[in-house]
Amino acid sequence: MIEDAPAIRPGHPRVDPDVGCRTRPDRGTSGRVRVVLTQGHTWRRAGCPVSCLLVAVVDWLQLQDPGVEVAALLDRAEREPSTEVWERLDKLLIVEAECWYSAGFAALPRLSALAYSGAAEHRAHAIDLAAMIAMTLHRHHRDDDLVRANPAALATLHRLAASRLPSMSGGQLLRSFQAACALAGYTFWATISLDFTDEHYRTHCPHCATPLMIVIGDYGHYAAIRDHDEGDILRTPLHPMEPETLHGFRRWMHDTAVACGDPILADGLTYLFGDATCSSCHSVFNVADWHEAENSPAQPIDPVIPRVDRST
Repeated sequence: MIEDAPAIRPGHPRVDPDVGCRTRPDRGTSGRVRVVLTQGHTWRRAGCPVSCLLVAVVDWLQLQDPGVEVAALLDRAEREPSTEVWERLDKLLIVEAECWYSAGFAALPRLSALAYSGAAEHRAHAIDLAAMIAMTLHRHHRDDDLVRANPAALATLHRLAASRLPSMSGGQLLRSFQAACALAGYTFWATISLDFTDEHYRTHCPHCATPLMIVIGDYGHYAAIRDHDEGDILRTPLHPMEPETLHGFRRWMHDTAVACGDPILADGLTYLFGDATCSSCHSVFNVADWHEAENSPAQPIDPVIPRVDRST
């Protein structure tokens, strides 16, 4: 129950303090349906103040196809959620594991609301679809304003995604772990492989540009030059980062893996976040810093969990 909230009269916005915005269905003179996010007050739920956020009008008819159908399906998901509705949304918005439509990014606040208020089964559908959309945040910058319009929606989705991890294991845990990474704004860590039974990353030494292979798994933990005939040569051991020295989102990733009972993931992350020695020039560099710098494109949002200060 919302404390100290004014009575909501017909035509007034609907308020959800955890989703972080006020939404009002508004039908214009041309019959277009918009979602208007307006400046609100600070509401309290369970004693925690949450600020309602400003921004954006979503005109579904002006979005790329299939905007209107997506809006209608989201309405159905609110009224009568079903597996059929979620499958259709996924088919419309996700192509080869990426979201190619503005309607997907515009849908994030509504997916956040559905995840927060829905039953467990449909909450999972909303989180998983939102994560697939979020994994594409860095690719289609024409929709950056739609994403920036309501950062609280992603914060809510990340919190809900993280809360379900302790009940998972194996491949399901890893997929959901990376979904939580995407919803926190770290799409790079959400999309690379983290199979630390046999993981390898191609990179170049930041000092001499020698092509290197970083190996983390059952075959060892090392940097090497991969030779076509002789395999990995001139191996140099990786130096893992001590968990207590990790900060920000990297600390969250490691601590979450530990809390979820996945020692392989937790141990592999210490090597990913540790240092490597170049097999050619013997310079030392941080594996994650350089791998991310070489491969991670710009994103339109600030991370939910800061990069430096530890956050849980």
